[in-house]
Amino acid sequence: MAEENAPPPAGGEVETAKKKLRLKVTRVEENQPRVRRKIFTPRPADEPGTQAAPAPPNEKRVGAGRILTELGQKAWEAAKGWNRNVWIGIGAVIGIMILSGVWQEWRKTVVRVRVELKDVRLGDKPEVLVLYDFTERLAGLRRDYGRRLAPLRPQIREIERTLSLARADAAGTAEKVRMVEQALGEEGAQVKKVFEDYRTSVSKLWVEEAGLLDKEFDEKRTVFLNEVEERARTLGLFYHPDEDEDLQQPEIAANEFRLALYRAPPSIKLPEQFGWIEAKLKGWHDFEKDWNSRYKGLGARAKQLRSPASTSLDLKQERVKIQDQELKKFRVDAQVIQKEIQDYEVRLKELKDREAQAKGPFEEDVNAIPEAFLCMRIPLDADVAPIGVDGKVAQAAPGTLRIVIRGKKDGQPAWVIRALEPVPHQKTEVIFRDADFQPISDWLERD
Repeated sequence: MAEENAPPPAGGEVETAKKKLRLKVTRVEENQPRVRRKIFTPRPADEPGTQAAPAPPNEKRVGAGRILTELGQKAWEAAKGWNRNVWIGIGAVIGIMILSGVWQEWRKTVVRVRVELKDVRLGDKPEVLVLYDFTERLAGLRRDYGRRLAPLRPQIREIERTLSLARADAAGTAEKVRMVEQALGEEGAQVKKVFEDYRTSVSKLWVEEAGLLDKEFDEKRTVFLNEVEERARTLGLFYHPDEDEDLQQPEIAANEFRLALYRAPPSIKLPEQFGWIEAKLKGWHDFEKDWNSRYKGLGARAKQLRSPASTSLDLKQERVKIQDQELKKFRVDAQVIQKEIQDYEVRLKELKDREAQAKGPFEEDVNAIPEAFLCMRIPLDADVAPIGVDGKVAQAAPGTLRIVIRGKKDGQPAWVIRALEPVPHQKTEVIFRDADFQPISDWLERD
């Protein structure tokens, strides 16, 4: 007790006071969210005989979603403390990026391809092809196939010309048969009404005046043929009239003249020459119509000379017999001509089949061009396909790209080919219609 009530030694009070004034300082960091401590209470033990309840799932499971959420929260917390100038700078950068994108889009070079088709079919997946220039490749194919077809085409043209003349001859013979049959029918119906005076008068009429008409007809025909031949010789045309007298007809000569004009020199004005031959042929038809009218007039006069006292049944029957013989001759000639036509048609079909076989691989060779010269393939969506002039298209030399669209016209493969001519920094439009598509088979006929 004495020790407890004893005064403290000297200097002891100061040390005790210093100890009591000493404070514990904890460093607090700024902008740190307050974390609430969680108190975990132990779960009570299950009673015996009862099934334990499943543990609740951990709501805060570590994963990619949680990591991204926490990173986003931290980034937003950090962004809230940024200075106003930082936000202005970010807005300026975003504005510059938007303006730059708008400027580039406005200055972009685009060729917009649009199709307006009715008869042409483009298939299930239509597309627009941008190809490098394949003119030389196509020209090479034409030359190659032109050499294959060169021996066949002159034969085909010659047979077609001969077949045309044979058909014209067959038509003329058929007309003769019809006229004789018609005359025989008329003579058979009137054979009992023929009189002797009528026979004599009619014979004189036909011998004299009809002979003059026939002579006039032959003279006019000769003049027409000579004028056509002289005109062709003056123009320097490849014109050779037929030597057969039966084929020396104005219509045949006019056709020969027209065919010669297709191989005429370039200096000749074809419309003028076609107009001249059409005018000459029209004049001939007018004369032929007038001549037929006058010839029919002789028949009318012959009927006026009919007299009951001039009938002669025997002579009329003889005339019918002669016409019957002529009819048989014309029918034999018609059979011979028809046989020739059939032979020419068979020969022409053989040549056409050989021509088709020679032209067959041409389509396959042309279809291989796009894969070899492909620059860009663009789907044709809603009949529109934009071609952006960038990448390979922009790197290609000017004038070396072609726009190609493939389809079918009248059941035959047909393409449209047009040069790609973009206008710098502008959006242009190119429209394709049915008339722009050309069948592949027609390319072999071009020079």
